[in-house]
Amino acid sequence: MTNSDNIVIAVSGLHGVGKTTQAKKLAEYFGLRHISGGMIFRQIAESKSLSLLFLSEAAEKSEEIDHLIDSSMVEEGKKGNVVVDSMLCAWFLRDIAHIKIFLTIPEKVRIERIAKRDGRPFQDAYNETLGRESSEISRFKRYYGVTLDDVRNSCDLVLSTQGLIEDEVFSILKYYTQIRISKLEH
Repeated sequence: MTNSDNIVIAVSGLHGVGKTTQAKKLAEYFGLRHISGGMIFRQIAESKSLSLLFLSEAAEKSEEIDHLIDSSMVEEGKKGNVVVDSMLCAWFLRDIAHIKIFLTIPEKVRIERIAKRDGRPFQDAYNETLGRESSEISRFKRYYGVTLDDVRNSCDLVLSTQGLIEDEVFSILKYYTQIRISKLEH
């Protein structure tokens, strides 16, 4: 793979674009750890014996939860040898990550993917996802002064996953990552 030490890759994008799927694949292929913002959120909920819904509602009222998740991702990034995925991680890791990727896809396709993945009706997935994203985007702007455009603009690669199957997206990301790593070694 590479002799580069402490490689850090950040994969950002909205829900349903494939960021966790691709982050896991990159981590496995390159022998790196994988950290997901969603995973950290679930761990916090579990450690506080709270439901995900209750923790989401609590995040609306207090910056503490988002700051805890985001600072955890930064700490993991500082440890190196990791692929981190979350909506904002590319921005938070902009000075740490060697490779920052933003995945995108039209809203309808994202929601269809989420509905299929979760075995839910499209309208239910649509309402929940857009409601959650609206809340998250509002909090990010309020807490950090960050927009999705800021995240996208902090990335080295912006890729639409529309019309591509999972393995095709991975092939593109793997090849791009190999090129970037080879440049780090020189």
